[in-house]
Amino acid sequence: MNFGVLFGFLVYLVILAYIGWWANRYTRTEDQYFVGGRKVHVLAATLSDKASDFSGWLMLGYPGSAFKAGLGAFWAAIGCLYGTLADYLLIGPRLRIYAGKFRAITLPDYLEARLKDNTKLIRILSAAIILVFMTAYVAAQFTAGGKTFAEGFGVSVTTGILITVIILTAYVITGGFFAVVWTDVVQAMFMLMTLIIVPILALVEVGGLDSATAAIASVDLAKLHPFGGKTGFAALIFAIGYASWIVGYLGQPHIVTRYMSVEDPRKLRRPGIFISGIWTTIVLWGAFFAGFLGYAMVVKGLIKVDDPEKIVPALAVHFLPSWLAGFVIAGIISAVMSTADSQLLVASSAIARDIYHKVLGQELGKKQMVNISRVVVSIVALVALIFAIKGPGVIYQMVATAWGGLAVGFGPILTLSLWWKRVTKEAGIVGMAYGLVSEVLLEAKIYGWAFNPDAPGFFGTLGRIFDGVPVFFINFFITLFIIIIVSLLTKPPEDVVKLHEQLFTKVPIERTEKRAIARTMSQAENVFAFATSSGLL
Repeated sequence: MNFGVLFGFLVYLVILAYIGWWANRYTRTEDQYFVGGRKVHVLAATLSDKASDFSGWLMLGYPGSAFKAGLGAFWAAIGCLYGTLADYLLIGPRLRIYAGKFRAITLPDYLEARLKDNTKLIRILSAAIILVFMTAYVAAQFTAGGKTFAEGFGVSVTTGILITVIILTAYVITGGFFAVVWTDVVQAMFMLMTLIIVPILALVEVGGLDSATAAIASVDLAKLHPFGGKTGFAALIFAIGYASWIVGYLGQPHIVTRYMSVEDPRKLRRPGIFISGIWTTIVLWGAFFAGFLGYAMVVKGLIKVDDPEKIVPALAVHFLPSWLAGFVIAGIISAVMSTADSQLLVASSAIARDIYHKVLGQELGKKQMVNISRVVVSIVALVALIFAIKGPGVIYQMVATAWGGLAVGFGPILTLSLWWKRVTKEAGIVGMAYGLVSEVLLEAKIYGWAFNPDAPGFFGTLGRIFDGVPVFFINFFITLFIIIIVSLLTKPPEDVVKLHEQLFTKVPIERTEKRAIARTMSQAENVFAFATSSGLL
């Protein structure tokens, strides 16, 4: 074991421990444990949002995809960037306003209140979706941590998974939401530094971009083609397959919970979009080039890796002094922990608050509820640990499966409930039930995480058409259609429609020929202005 690497990592671990101790002073009630008492600054909430979003997928899964697919993998970055902007445009401000109105602490709280469901079915379905897919998501993060420790410290992947579980579970149990948010802020900065430093060092050693592309072309010219060498309709399907992450952003509980915690919903517009947009652009560029240039280095014989998803930690150990490599390894572990901690917290709320307290009606003191949540965190972590050790071990695939289940289960109903006054509880129940069952069957029994030509019967025909497109992308729109149809066949309560109109109907501006009335920019105009000024459009 490299003790210099270990020293750098231990320094990082001390920082996390201090934050957990500090945050514990602010974690005395259920509201503080799950949403930080709605006192989280927009900068912290935004960085925490993005850190919890990208996970080990950013530091391991996506670079591994760029390593294997080449230039075509950049479509995934485009999907993630515009998915981020869609979240701040479509979900963030309205969800914070509604959550404050209903005093909602969790996403199931909001959905039950918004759809006025007195049957508890929406809360039960929400908890089921969260437990099934969030546990799988946490398992993917544990696997990512295991690979990072294996590459950085020379231990086995299983040992690395166990270390990840112990560290992560400890500080989630200690500090709750405040610990999660502020460790996420630190982790976001570690991730940013890692994905700036490592690609630059790789570019220098490989001899520049021309030298890298020449080396890659000598082995596989398709890796330099933006559509993987495909043309026509096949090229379109290729791009959709990678960019399909965009729809998933609308339904991730561990991300949208951040919006519910912000002190001022208005700041989710300009500051939120600006901070998250800049951070996301930088890290996605860095992650892509780490994998792309890492492959060129392997072709040139400058470095060796036994797993494409280990390319970033391998580059860190290869380039940097051992103590600094320890900090970079910490940055990679940061990505893993910043997502898994949020997911563990959301999963614990699904059992402790949504099932035990709200459905079963067990009345306990706020401190007791927090303690129960901490026990649930330990249990969910244990189940995820088993999945991580026995699962496929491919982070990109594991994350896509879990991401898709949450996207289909929550994305359509959440988006419609925020923007359409006509959506009904019956539609929510049917849509969420369909999303849960269909994702489990399609992803676990028929396709795996993406359409493929080898699927049985009729599904094989679809697989030939949509080969490589994640199942959740198509299923998202099917679920959206189902919710709309059921809503049109049923009727929402009049007071729910009236509340929606009161909260979100715009006040018209009277105009005269003599003077024009100044107004603030809309959310759409803010997004367009940011995209234009940053060169995205």
